Amino acid sequence: MYVLCRQLKLLKAPLKQLNKLHFRHISERVRRAEANLEQHQALLHNDKDNEHLLAQDKKLRLDLINLKSAKKMFYSQKLKCNFFKDCDRRTSFFHALMSHTHKKNFIPAIRCKSGSLTTSMAEVGDVFVSYYQQLLSSSRATIPLDETVVCCGPRLDAAS
Repeated sequence: MYVLCRQLKLLKAPLKQLNKLHFRHISERVRRAEANLEQHQALLHNDKDNEHLLAQDKKLRLDLINLKSAKKMFYSQKLKCNFFKDCDRRTSFFHALMSHTHKKNFIPAIRCKSGSLTTSMAEVGDVFVSYYQQLLSSSRATIPLDETVVCCGPRLDAAS
């Protein structure tokens, strides 16, 4: 365990350096890439047949897509980190989140087959149980397998 912890601590500095190199000021880099692409597309609009400008436009678009993807990943990780940090503290945020989850998963009423509205928790549960019992216990006639269709695809031999 000590060896693993030591290796992880040694890995931390290179990962920080890599992060600084590729993701520092990511929002600003996206804005600059968008501005470069707009300027380049204005040039391309004036000279539509220039192969060099077309190739450069393709490269700039690809760079912008990659930067936007990196920005999205960065902010989603940051949001997730903040969410877990706030969620673990049993703060008002945590209790509001639990309340919202409970309300979202609660079914207050359901309409029966007869058309009446059922609001009692026991009756709502009974309606769900009866519906799924009827759905899963009913048997229907099925058409037999067409052996020509079955033989067309890959299959195992009898020994397997």
